[in-house]
Amino acid sequence: MRNASTFQLHRNTDLSRSDDKVLAFLYQPLLGLDAYALYRIFGHLADLGKTMTHQELFDLYAFKQQAFLKTRNRLEALNLLIVYQKDDHFRYVLKPPLSAKQFLIDTVLGSYLQSEIGQTNMDMVAELFQVETFDHSAYKNMTKTFDELYEFKHVNPLSIDHPLEGKSQNGGSSLRYRFDYQAFVKNVPERLKNSQLLSEKFKDQITKIAFVYQFSVEDMVEVYEQASRTRGQTVTLNQLNLKARLHYQNKNKEMVIEEKETSETDMLAKLNPQVIIQKYSKTDYQGIALSTALELLAKNDVDPGIINVILILVLKNKNGILPHYNYLEKVLIDWLGKGVQTTEDAIAYSTKLETKWQDRKKTQKVAEPDWMDDYLKDLAKMEG
Repeated sequence: MRNASTFQLHRNTDLSRSDDKVLAFLYQPLLGLDAYALYRIFGHLADLGKTMTHQELFDLYAFKQQAFLKTRNRLEALNLLIVYQKDDHFRYVLKPPLSAKQFLIDTVLGSYLQSEIGQTNMDMVAELFQVETFDHSAYKNMTKTFDELYEFKHVNPLSIDHPLEGKSQNGGSSLRYRFDYQAFVKNVPERLKNSQLLSEKFKDQITKIAFVYQFSVEDMVEVYEQASRTRGQTVTLNQLNLKARLHYQNKNKEMVIEEKETSETDMLAKLNPQVIIQKYSKTDYQGIALSTALELLAKNDVDPGIINVILILVLKNKNGILPHYNYLEKVLIDWLGKGVQTTEDAIAYSTKLETKWQDRKKTQKVAEPDWMDDYLKDLAKMEG
């Protein structure tokens, strides 16, 4: 992207007070203050409806291009911004946030937030969105329906050929992950099949759960069966999430791999982070560690191999306990600032760090350390 490139901002609806509250307490801890501020700035600029250059934006708000792109990507990852490009012109479309219920219950974002701020803070934040309910069981519902007051007459269908103002649904965080949902439906036992399986929303929920836990079709069928046993044929997201967590915790797979000639670089570039977490993270911390690793992958558009090398290095030197997301992101940013752009670069840089930690001379050229070789051999046995 050139600084001289132009952009326009669009949004289809204004934010409500409830939207502001959700952004401040639920999205902001995941976005960070810079991305939260950028979303607000974009909102005000959208009201102006003018075309600007990125350089004008950078000058006005003291942004640098790299920092801007990283901040903008956070908004994209949390589905608050859609980016379109044609030649040297960009269109930014702002999306409204999810409701508190959607964020905390209907998507994986609530789980990410909990891993980021901890259970105590999560309980406090969730309480901010608690609503008072009333028991109307002793009352009779006297509300008039439309057809009780209005007579329906034959009229031509209303035809409007232009977009209308209105709040569109925010589908939550977008995923590139592909889950074979058709195979999932096919393998669900006939006694448990119902119209719910045809819902796009339910399909999206199943896909996101499979993504978070890296479940296979067979895993998800088992999770679905477990959830169905307790609630007949009606399966809620809460039940799915609960059974998915239990299935992940109780799962003890023995993975084997046939020996093949694969370079260490290629292996690390393609390795599933789940394998690293299962092998080198302490058992009690694996659930949180996996969520943190997936969040790092989802929010940063870098070679997955770089993140894999960081996970191995950090877990090795933190005794199997993966630090929180902010720590890992700072490590990643530091590595990128040092020129790390590929998996090969990451291996080379980690080698340099190991050399330093072992009190060797920084200028000494050494082969990849034994710890990397040993880790790769162990991981190869697990990857299937």
